[in-house]
Order: sequence, then structure tokens, then C-alpha cells
Amino acid sequence: MKKAIVFMNEQHKLLEEQKEQLDKTFESVGWELRLIPSKGWAKEEMKEQIIETYDNDIVFVSPVPYMLLLMNEYRSVFGVLEKRVYLFHNDKREKKELPNGKVIYTVASTGWELV
Repeated sequence: MKKAIVFMNEQHKLLEEQKEQLDKTFESVGWELRLIPSKGWAKEEMKEQIIETYDNDIVFVSPVPYMLLLMNEYRSVFGVLEKRVYLFHNDKREKKELPNGKVIYTVASTGWELV
């Protein structure tokens, strides 16, 4: 079996809770992190990544809409129905007050789900 491929922007980081979920979900095959450059990939580079990985389980830590579209197309054409595409999702928000008094909400560091 092939390792799961985890796509993540190089400016982001995997949280411990996310690593634990990846380890648990892909315990039998393992997983490999592919860092997306902070400047992004051109469409052709995204296509190359999908061609290399369409028959693996895929996890998007940092969603890339064009890559999601390509993944769907390649899997449809080549009949790869036994593999999944996963996303990390978190409904929890943390309230933070900035020094100027403005209140913002950020995604919590816990409460992540691999969906």
C-alpha cells in the first residue's frame, strides 16, 4: 500500500493533535508531508503533483481548490474509487482581544477532525 500524502503550505505547521490523527488514520501505511511553497505552485506544478499522487490517500491541511478539482478529475478518469481525499476541519474558535481593544476570533489549536 502507498503512503498517504499530506499537502500543507510551508508557512503552516501540523499541530500535535493533527499528527496524532494522521498517525492513527494511516497507521498501516504511514504518511508523507509535501510542503507547498509559500508563493504557491503554478497550475502546471499542481497538475504534476496530482499526477504523482492521485492513487494515494490525500490529506489537505492547506486546501488548494485547483488541486482538489484535478484530484477529482484524475480519479474519475482512472477509476480510483478506493482512495479518499481528507481535509482537516475545526469548528472551534478562540476569542482574542488585541492591544487596541479589537476582538478577533481564530481557529482553536484543539478540536481538529480529519474529515
